[in-house]
Amino acid sequence: MRQEPIQSVELSTIAHATEDPSKVDKALQNLLLGIHQPFTRRYLEGHHGNPIVKLEAKLTSEDAGRFASSLVSKLSQSERLKILKDLQLHSDDDGNLYIRVDKQKLLQGAFQMAEDDPIRVKIKFNRLMGDFKKSMMTFLESE
Repeated sequence: MRQEPIQSVELSTIAHATEDPSKVDKALQNLLLGIHQPFTRRYLEGHHGNPIVKLEAKLTSEDAGRFASSLVSKLSQSERLKILKDLQLHSDDDGNLYIRVDKQKLLQGAFQMAEDDPIRVKIKFNRLMGDFKKSMMTFLESE
């Protein structure tokens, strides 16, 4: 049986008190690209007492692989090259690849990586595939 390179994908973001939660939901749905996955909501309090909602979801098996392939295919060539060049900054020794997507651009239907106020994506690579970094590089180059 062929092993799939992607084991799971976790998505998370924060809806600040100044944001419309329905718009954050829309950005998440735009990112999921047709995969129907409910998000758990955790109601938190910010440093200054402001309400914050943390939204999280986890995809496994076929959905995880399909989502990861679709996500990587939406990256521009320069974004892929940046991740490959700085792979140590976008990954860890446990086989996780981290990509941050601009939440505000997703609301406009566009796709772009971002550091500020992102939707965080953690792609977990299957440990049975061998060398994580090699699997990540192959995945990023082939999609």
